[in-house]
Amino acid sequence: MGKYIVVVESDKPPQIFVHDTVPNIGKVLEIKAEEIPNRVPAAWLMERYNLSRKTIIDELRPFNLGGDGKHLYDPTTVMPILDNLNKAKAQRQARRKN
Repeated sequence: MGKYIVVVESDKPPQIFVHDTVPNIGKVLEIKAEEIPNRVPAAWLMERYNLSRKTIIDELRPFNLGGDGKHLYDPTTVMPILDNLNKAKAQRQARRKN
């Protein structure tokens, strides 16, 4: 049996409980909630998106809310940008030809 992860983003938490059975899908084994802070440093974005610090700082320079030494970003603004950047990066990587 496989394990699948579903991400739900909403104003209110979903009405799903552990050990509930969802028809045609399966049984709920675990529920996790993640609180996203108001401002996040470049290191937090590095962990989440697997991008280098330089790439994050260069791409998000207009959205920097901190100083030059301390790079802080509003996650609601920069996360969609990094999602698109990650997708574009994955699409343009060429396969190696021998």
